[in-house]
Amino acid sequence: MSKNEHALQGDYEHKLDPKNRVSVPADWRQLAGGGTLRLLQSSKYKVQTLRVLTECEYEDMLMTVDGMENWTPAEKKNMKGKLHSRCQKTSMSDQGKLLIPKAWCERPGLEAGEMVKLVGRGTYFEILSPANHKIMKEREDEETERLNEEVDFF
Repeated sequence: MSKNEHALQGDYEHKLDPKNRVSVPADWRQLAGGGTLRLLQSSKYKVQTLRVLTECEYEDMLMTVDGMENWTPAEKKNMKGKLHSRCQKTSMSDQGKLLIPKAWCERPGLEAGEMVKLVGRGTYFEILSPANHKIMKEREDEETERLNEEVDFF
């Protein structure tokens, strides 16, 4: 069975309920809910996002730091420490609801009772406000157009 067969793919729009919970798409729940999840406030294309990391993605990030040959052991330790400090463990309910602490909603512009976009990225997904998603998608499309000249996927 291919690793990509169970990738977090596509994008969805769901409402953040009054308790700051969002429904995770049913086809993502096995991969996303199969263990500990971590929330990470991040940015992509200079747009604030909330990343939801699976164990696989979190371990990959730590291994990336370990693989930085030009970094000193102290720099690697500092980067790992920063990653650990900026993540918060979370989990998904049996009904597929992911709780986002209220304090974690402010920076990426998520509001209870409002719509949010969930964007699959393989081994993690991002949660964005619709306005931030629109900006990110425009910037991502510009880059993809340039890169597609080499790979001709789209």
